[in-house]
Amino acid sequence: MDPIRKTLTIPLPPADAFHLFTHGIDTWWPKDSHSLSANDGDLPQKIDIEPKTGGKITETKPDGTKAPWGRVTRWDPARAFGMDWHVGRPADQATQVLVVFSQVEAGTRIELTHSGFENLTTNAIATHAGYQTGWDFVLGQCYLDRATSRPLLHNMIL
Repeated sequence: MDPIRKTLTIPLPPADAFHLFTHGIDTWWPKDSHSLSANDGDLPQKIDIEPKTGGKITETKPDGTKAPWGRVTRWDPARAFGMDWHVGRPADQATQVLVVFSQVEAGTRIELTHSGFENLTTNAIATHAGYQTGWDFVLGQCYLDRATSRPLLHNMIL
C-alpha cells in the first residue's frame, strides 16, 4: 500500500512551524472530531507530545486518564518529527508518520508521509482511505489555519 503524502507551505520559519506542530498540538488538533474522547462524545483535556525521541504522545481524557496515541521516533527540532501512530489500536499495529520541515522563501514547506498501513491486522484499506482525507483536514485545514492566524504570527512565544 502506497504511503500517504501531504505537502503545504506556511508563513513561519521552520523552528516555529516545528514548535507549533509538536509543542502546540493541543492548540490546533481538532479534538472535537479526531480524538478518543470525541468517539465517546466528550472532549479531551489535553493532547501532549513528550519532546524527545522515545517520548509518548498522549490524550488526557476528561476523567484525567492518559490514553496513548503513539511514540516519538524522530525529534529533530526545526527539521523533522517522526512518530509511531496507533491511536485506539495496540502499539504493535502502529503506522509511521514523518513530518519534514524545510526552509523556503515563503516560510516553511511541510512534507508529511504516513506509511506502514500493512501493520494493521484489519481494515487497512479503509484506514488508509480515512487518513488520506483526514490529513487534508487535520494538516491542510486545522494546522494551516492555526499557523496563519494573525495572533499566532504576532504573539508566538517559543
